[in-house]
This record gives sequence, C-alpha cells and structure tokens, in this order.
Amino acid sequence: MIAGILCGLLTAIFQPIAYLLSRLFFVRGGRALELTIYSQLIMGILSVVLLACCWPMLTFNRELAAYTAWSVGTILIAQVCYFAAIRVVEASRLSSMLGVKILFLVLMNMLFFGQQIGPWHWLAVGLCAIAGLIMNHSGLRIDLKALAAIVCCCFFLAASDIADYRLVVAIPVENPVYKGILATGFCYGGLGLISLPGLLFLRFDWQKAKSAIPYSCAWIAAMVVFYLSIGLLGTVFTSIIQSARGLISVLLGALVAWLGFVQMESKARTAIWLTRLLAALMIMAAVAIFACNPL
Repeated sequence: MIAGILCGLLTAIFQPIAYLLSRLFFVRGGRALELTIYSQLIMGILSVVLLACCWPMLTFNRELAAYTAWSVGTILIAQVCYFAAIRVVEASRLSSMLGVKILFLVLMNMLFFGQQIGPWHWLAVGLCAIAGLIMNHSGLRIDLKALAAIVCCCFFLAASDIADYRLVVAIPVENPVYKGILATGFCYGGLGLISLPGLLFLRFDWQKAKSAIPYSCAWIAAMVVFYLSIGLLGTVFTSIIQSARGLISVLLGALVAWLGFVQMESKARTAIWLTRLLAALMIMAAVAIFACNPL
C-alpha cells in the first residue's frame, strides 16, 4: 500500500505542474485543438520509447485492445473538455475542482460493479464535493460553458479511471513497474495514433509544437506513476490521493501569482487564497479517511 500511496502522491505533484504548463501554452496564444493534437503526438512518441524499453515483456491481445480503446476514448474526451476549461479558469482552481470526479467514480462503481461504500467513504466523497464548490466560488465567476466542460471532464475522467484499472489488471506481467509503463505506453500510444488525422485540420506550427513539449513530458511522467498507483490501490483510493494535487496547485498558484505571472494565475486577496487552501485541506482530510478505512 505504501508504494501505491507514494505513486499517487507523485501523480499529485506532476499533474499540477502539467496544468500550469498547459495554461502557459494558452497564454502564449495556443488553441485547445492545437495542444490536444500536438501533446498527444508527442506523448505517442514517448510511449513508443516506453514500449520499446519493455520489449521482452510486451504482449497484446483482444482483451487489452478493448480496455485500451476504452481508456483512449474517455481520456481523449476528458482532455478536450479540460483544455476548454483551462483557457478561462486558473490552474490552481481547476486542479482542485477536478477532484469532484470522485462523485462520478463512486456512483459508477456502485451502479455497474456493485461496490459497497460505507458511511466514512461517503463522508470523504462529500468533503471532495464541498471542496469543489468552495473552489468554484473562490475567484472570478466561472461561466456556464466552462462549468459544463469541468463537469464533463470529471465524468470522463472517472470513466477513464475505471478503464485504466482494468487495463492495468489485464496486463499479464507480475512486476507493477512494468505494468505501469506498459499501460501508459498502450494508452498514450493509442492516443498518439488516433491524433495523427488531426494534423489535417491544423496548419502545422513547429513553434507551437515545441511549446507543447513541457506539458507533454510532465503529463506522461504523471501517468506512469498514476498507472502504478491505480494498479496497486484501485480506482477510488487512487483518485482520493490524487485530490491532494489541490493543495499543491494552490501553493503553486500562489507562488506563480506572487512572482507576477498574472496571466497564468490571477492575483487574489489573501482571503481567497485561504479559502482555496481550506478546500484543499478538506480534500486532504478525505485522503486520510480513505487511508484509515480502505475499500
């Protein structure tokens, strides 16, 4: 369990960094479609490298193909929704609000897989939901279009978590490190492949493609440790640990705003940053509840 928690915490560190880097891409004039296609192609190339490193253990069958397709489809939709939201919402707020996906994740596990959730688990879920609402009111008002994109993103992130778990479990390798690397390679290699036709809808820009590299590297690193964590702990517990990224995002956001990068993180009153910190700590409390009461 300790290894899984550590991997989950590493995911919570890498993801906020990736969120900030994606925000930087848009600040420099990039569009959501450009970052989606460029980043998926870059991560696809990195995935080929990862798969090549695991060549002796590489295996692929119909079951893995089905779970990979499920992961690829849900992640692609979630990322499009995320990129639509990050253009107008600060990374520190959006990162924490994505913790609301735990609501969808728990409901999906209950409805489709019969998983039993106890009172303490519901308390943890409630804390995450309330924290997300607090984050929504801790700055400039989020318009309905961006809010719909966030809700849609949370739904498909939850669906992708379930698919990711089944993909990791289906990989016929004992070593969890190789499982995580192979799962990342299958999923993001597939995303890179299906993103190739997207180049037909873009006027290729080398400068923007290079600007997508920092985000792509940070995200693929986050995904390797994420798949390790989800294979060791399961979907719900991993998602709760991931919610700790809210605290890291708030601290990073405050630092970025203090340094004067107001286009990436708008300056806010101390009370607003304290409100965001409160929301992040509520999510940390949810982590503690799940740690003490594992499913």
